Amino acid sequence: MEVLLSRQSRRVSRLFVVILLVSFSAAALSFIYKMNHQSTASGRPPALLIATDIASIANVTPATQPAPEISSPTSPPMIDPPAPVVQQPHIAQPAGYQPLVSTEPSVSISSVISSAQSDMDNGRLLSARSQLNDALQSGELSEAETTTVKTMMSQINQTLIFGRQRFADDPYGGTYVVQPGDSLARIAMAHDCTWEMVGRINGIDAKHLRSGATIKIVEGPFFAVVDKHKFTMDLYLGGLPGEKSCMYVTTYMVGLGKDNSTPVGTWMVEPHRKLKHPTYYSPRGEGVIAADDPKNPLGGYWIGLTGTEGQAVGKMSYGIHGTIDPDSIGKQSSMGCIRLHADDIAIVYDMLVEGKSMVVLKE
Repeated sequence: MEVLLSRQSRRVSRLFVVILLVSFSAAALSFIYKMNHQSTASGRPPALLIATDIASIANVTPATQPAPEISSPTSPPMIDPPAPVVQQPHIAQPAGYQPLVSTEPSVSISSVISSAQSDMDNGRLLSARSQLNDALQSGELSEAETTTVKTMMSQINQTLIFGRQRFADDPYGGTYVVQPGDSLARIAMAHDCTWEMVGRINGIDAKHLRSGATIKIVEGPFFAVVDKHKFTMDLYLGGLPGEKSCMYVTTYMVGLGKDNSTPVGTWMVEPHRKLKHPTYYSPRGEGVIAADDPKNPLGGYWIGLTGTEGQAVGKMSYGIHGTIDPDSIGKQSSMGCIRLHADDIAIVYDMLVEGKSMVVLKE
């Protein structure tokens, strides 16, 4: 059956459809507006947020897109300004250069040597020796520099220590006015020296000591350090190397024990064991050799030693003596004792004090 609608009813229906379309459009626009507003608050770009939400609604996975970097206009990044660059002058350094840890200026040994040589040339021997000894005792010199300084000091000490000229203000010696009843032995004992040394540097003997006379003295005792590697004996006053008051005097060449048989360590000059013209009692079965026999290997002097430290402890029958075989100096050829040339043993004998002088042997 055909149903006919009136013209008025058709107009109402059209109006209703128009209203529905307008309402749907308004709802859609409202939805899009809200989505864009939320995207701005969440930091996501509007296009990405909408696409994601729509895909979620439609149950479709969107293609992966990299999020663009967006800087907030209200929060600019905080970047510290770069520190100013100070241009330093370039200084070329030699190959292998290593900077010193300490910033303190080092003492120039060349300037010390130059100053000391100037003092020597102008007769200021005490000043020259003091400068050189300070440099030596610093322990900062190379082997070549040490040799140079020792050579200069030995030359100075030939006058200051061993010469007849007196130096009243020498801290390692000085002068003394002989008192009534004095003897060389008493004067020497008061200054930790031997009477032979006092007589040597003054050119006098016990019989010619005159009351009221001014004589030269040395403040002992002397100490010796033997270097087994270099075959040397260094003599010191005031103490051993490393001690504040130590002062280098001079050096002599030595001969040592065959097959490294001279024990290292510390020795003391044994009391009552210094002998001139000693008789030799051979441990090799050669018998007894008299003091005046030219075959006596002791060379006219014997300084007995007793061990106090290191390998020297408990060792007996070791000593310092001369030799009738000068070619043995600088070599290992003795039975363990320390040998010196004839002239050197004579002065070392006068220098070392029984019971006080120490002899250190080192490798």
